[in-house]
Parts: sequence; C-alpha cells; structure tokens
Amino acid sequence: MSTSDLIRTWWVAPLLVAAIVLALVIGLVSAVHPSGVALLGVMVWLLVLGALVTAAYVFVRTQRAVAAIGVLLVGASIVVAFYVSPQPWLAWTVLWFAGVVLIVWGTARDTLRRDAWPLLLLRVFIGWAWVDNAQDHFWVSQWFGGTGGQFLQVANGAVSRQPLYFADPLYQGFLRGVVVPNADLWAALTACGELTIGVLLAIGFCTPVAAFLSLSQSSNYILMKGFLAHGAYTDKVFWIAALVLLVTAAGQVYGLDATLRRHVPAWFATWFLGLPPEAA
Repeated sequence: MSTSDLIRTWWVAPLLVAAIVLALVIGLVSAVHPSGVALLGVMVWLLVLGALVTAAYVFVRTQRAVAAIGVLLVGASIVVAFYVSPQPWLAWTVLWFAGVVLIVWGTARDTLRRDAWPLLLLRVFIGWAWVDNAQDHFWVSQWFGGTGGQFLQVANGAVSRQPLYFADPLYQGFLRGVVVPNADLWAALTACGELTIGVLLAIGFCTPVAAFLSLSQSSNYILMKGFLAHGAYTDKVFWIAALVLLVTAAGQVYGLDATLRRHVPAWFATWFLGLPPEAA
C-alpha cells in the first residue's frame, strides 16, 4: 500500500464515517425529539449491547478471552455509572479501569508497537475523562432534568457575551436559533456524545472515528466559550490530545483495533479502524 493510499484510509475514511454518524444521529434525534432521559437510556443500552456483541466477536474470532472479559467489564461500568444511586463514582471507575487493564493485557500480543505505551495512557485518560464528564452532567449538572440544566445556562451565557472575534456571531446565532430553544435535547446529545466517545477511545475500538468525534465535541465547547476566551483552555488541550490519538493510530497500541484489524472484513478495517488488514 502506497503512502497516499494509507493517508486516504487513515484520515479520509474515518472522517467520512464520523461525519455521517453525526449527521444521522442529529437528524434522527431532531425528528423524533425524545426527552433527554430517554435518549440517555437508549445510548447506555446500545453501548451495553455493543459491548456484548464486541466481546463475543473478540472471543470467538480472535481467541482473546481476557480482552473480551475486559470489554464486558467496561460495559458493566457504564450501567453502574448511570443506574446506581447515589453517584457511584468510585465503583464505576474501579470497574472501568479493571476492564481497560484486561483489554491491554489481552491485546498486547497484537499491538503494532509495544514501546508506544504513552499513547495508551493518553487514550485511556481522555476516554475516562469524557465518560466522567457525561456521568457528572447526569448526577450533578442536571443536564437531563428536562430544561437542560447547567448546559442551558452556559449556552445562554455564550449567546449574551460580547463577541471576541469574527466567528463568534455565527456560532452565537446557531446557539440562539437552534440550541437554546431545544436545550434539553442538545444537552442530552452532548452528554451522550461524551459517553460514546469516551468508551470507544478507552477500549481502542474505532479509534480514528472516535478521535474525529472528540475533535468535533471539543470544537463545539471551544466555540461556545469563545476561541479566544481563557475558559476554553481545557477544551483546547482535549482537542490537541484527540489530534495526537488520530495521527498516531493510537488504537493499534494495546487496543481492540490492533486485535480486530485482521479479523474483521477489509472494508470495516479501512473505514472504521483506519488501517486495512495488510497495513502495518
């Protein structure tokens, strides 16, 4: 495979998948217009179902039983994070990292570069941080209370603040006309996006697609707060981290992408994992 072909698969294919996924999800949710809690419930159980299917596939096709158990633990941690009361921060976090450790152990023999373990640490930390944000929005910030909670407060603040540069009025117009009137829906979409991105990054599955979605998520936060605003520094760090994960094919380092690349159809490896089976 030539370098130009590799770049097309590594960048272009996952970017198109991420864009299509975003368009389909936003379009479908806008048409159905479920409540925030209903949308969260659907997303949590879709992730649990995805974990079950992925674990079964990993076990049957790759014989990586330890990694399969790790995927199941990560799926179980999501249920604990959102359905156990009071806020089970320690419980879901311990379960989460136990699952990640098993995935790392189970995929070690398939990783393309074992000395690239710093990418693993970055990928897992960013993934955990996204999920931690999502569950905090659920338990503390009241994003799913029916009004948008603190999400609506931030959006209203962004609409009313003084524009700092030329793009601010455009994004403020989007917030004013689309987001604020449907704050409950957009709060749920945002939190569910954080949850999904975090899970995919942490287990190293469809990593380039998840990295593009992470870039999109962080870009929205940056634009909401203002690109030149001091409060957007954390979001800019997340943006840079996602870019690093993308350009380094971080899912091929102690992640499910490395194990599954040769055990899934070539089209899936190309479009979702970023590297076709024959690429190293």
